[in-house]
Amino acid sequence: MKKSKLLVAAVTASVLALGGGALAGCNKHSHEYSQDWQKDGTGHWHVATCDDLKEGDKDYIKDFAAHVWGGDNECDVCHYVKTTPPPTPTEKVTLNKTELNLGLGNLEAELTATVNGGGTVTWSSDNPEVVAVNEETGYVEAFKPGAATITATVVGGTDKATCEVSVADGYYLIGGQDAAWNKVGVFGQSGVVYFMPTETEGIYKTESTELPRMGNFQVALVGVVDANWYKQAFNGKHIAAGDTVLSKVGDNIGVEKHGMYTITLDLTGEEAVISGVCDEEINDGDVQDIYYIVGSANKTSGWTTVTDAADAGDYVFTDNGNGTYSLTVELAKGGDFKVAIAGMAWNGSLGESAIPSDLIGTKGTATKDTTYKLTWSDSDNIGVGLSGRYTFTLNPNGGDRNKLTYTFEETEDTETGDEVTILHYYIKGDALATDNGWNVGTDEAYELKETGEGTGIYAITVELKATGGFMFWSCAEDKSGNVTGIQVDYFNNGNSTFTATDNCVTATTNFSPTAVGWYTITLNPETKVLTFSYSATAPTV
Repeated sequence: MKKSKLLVAAVTASVLALGGGALAGCNKHSHEYSQDWQKDGTGHWHVATCDDLKEGDKDYIKDFAAHVWGGDNECDVCHYVKTTPPPTPTEKVTLNKTELNLGLGNLEAELTATVNGGGTVTWSSDNPEVVAVNEETGYVEAFKPGAATITATVVGGTDKATCEVSVADGYYLIGGQDAAWNKVGVFGQSGVVYFMPTETEGIYKTESTELPRMGNFQVALVGVVDANWYKQAFNGKHIAAGDTVLSKVGDNIGVEKHGMYTITLDLTGEEAVISGVCDEEINDGDVQDIYYIVGSANKTSGWTTVTDAADAGDYVFTDNGNGTYSLTVELAKGGDFKVAIAGMAWNGSLGESAIPSDLIGTKGTATKDTTYKLTWSDSDNIGVGLSGRYTFTLNPNGGDRNKLTYTFEETEDTETGDEVTILHYYIKGDALATDNGWNVGTDEAYELKETGEGTGIYAITVELKATGGFMFWSCAEDKSGNVTGIQVDYFNNGNSTFTATDNCVTATTNFSPTAVGWYTITLNPETKVLTFSYSATAPTV
């Protein structure tokens, strides 16, 4: 017991001697901590930097706090960036519609998506030219007939859902208001009269629309804008039997009086049926019709329509005062024409419906045949089959196919005119290496020359650009040997056939070169056959 007491006393003395007293032994150590934040997905903190603390010790970490998120994925305090966890396998997206039918009368709709487990979607269309969709809202809009698939995809995931959208055919009135015959590529174009659906399925009507006197039109399909648009359109062959408002004018549908019209398209039967109602006749006052010949047979104005008698020259009909009109004029074989009304552009042109078949033969069988004095030319034009003096009598109110009769008188050109008629052939178009390609006229640089005397084959080598289009046309010499500049015929993909070496030329209505360079072109005007070959360099002389 004594030894133990002595040991305790010695230890106590030693402590007092080293520490300077009992109070000095109670001072605490002040730890040092990092200025930079340590961080992970749970929060941020500071760690001790002094030697007497290590990771895991008490007081090694201080100031721990949860992250403070602003308007993005970055902590406002320590700038930790959080990552978006991938969607859970349980997320599934469904749409309010899986099929949708649109068309004239309902061109717009809105799709909605529901994501199981929460989340948003982005929208897309596989055919936006037909149906477009807002990628954020699912709002869809149809532009033309066709089909498209609309897809909603979960943001950040792969799950998706689709809606099949079909857009019904839409029809419109082409040519009637101003005879411009502008084709409609998509719904909603300004100035277009559409056929809207009615309460009866398959029955469509226009709004009451103004049509000019002698106006003519067809019913065309929206979205068909190539040269063959008319093959899917409805023309004069589809007029309802007994309709007293509409009449067949050539291949078109015509109205006789200026007024407001409602046109009905009936697609409930095997074939389309078109009928019309004149809602209101518009009185134009006393209108004096000026009839004249328009076409290559007219050596004054050619195919350019005129606004008064003076511009038509010697090809104007005289008003006989009894409802008939007459004209005596010399015409050369090979020309073609229609009877038109001055100031009415093509609204008032009489072609196929103008002459009884017993005087001209059946369309398509008598072209350039002297069996008949008059023949059929291209389209529904009237062709001159024999040179001579013609006296025409026009009876505009005489009924369909009984408007124009004629008598013929031989002249000094009747037998010799065919031998002295000389035609010239030219190329024109904005594919030519000139800024005035469509208006080069009868410039000799753009004339096709006969390959040899009597061959009937004409050729030219000309520089073309890789853009634009081109075609060919012909005009005749007059009796003095001067080139008239009035078009007699034309040659493009619409009425000619062609071959192109190495596909150097493509075609829609006109022809288009595929590369910059020099093209050698031959034309057989009798058969309307063209050939094209290409060289990247200019030919050697």
